[in-house]
Amino acid sequence: MDAQEIKTKRLILRSIKKNDAKNLKYLLKPEIENISGPYMPHNAKQLLQHVNRIRGNTSWGITLDDGTFIGDIGIYSVIENKIGEIAWYIDPSYWHQGYAFEAGSAVLKYCFETLGFIRISAQISADNQNSRHLAEKLGFELHAILPQANLCGKVADIAYYSVSAKRASATDHHK
Repeated sequence: MDAQEIKTKRLILRSIKKNDAKNLKYLLKPEIENISGPYMPHNAKQLLQHVNRIRGNTSWGITLDDGTFIGDIGIYSVIENKIGEIAWYIDPSYWHQGYAFEAGSAVLKYCFETLGFIRISAQISADNQNSRHLAEKLGFELHAILPQANLCGKVADIAYYSVSAKRASATDHHK
């Protein structure tokens, strides 16, 4: 089943399509590769496999109003349709413009209010200060930093975050 389209002030979050492999080329940029593990695509041939892995009802392509594809976001490892893990990737050309926050806020709201999730977690490389700041801005709480842990198939120090539906509803995501 495809993801329900979500519109925000500046973005359209739409389902990931098979032909989006070409739109995910930003995942091959060094800025992204340095913070992702071996399960992520590391060459153009692996992009289609990645698209097939992430497609579904809790995975979105992030586009500008004009259709420009700038990133993807999704809830993965879903347990009993109530608990999931979020991941987001924005093309580095669009970093520091508030797009990840806007998309993250919309996805959290949708997952908690429409799908009835009770908790969403995030595992972020402890060195990835941008994503850690974003998680905190979205209302996620840091629970632990796990040294030499499994980050998507590679050894790294991981900052483990989560946010509950209750906490998310108390957090104003429109700052």
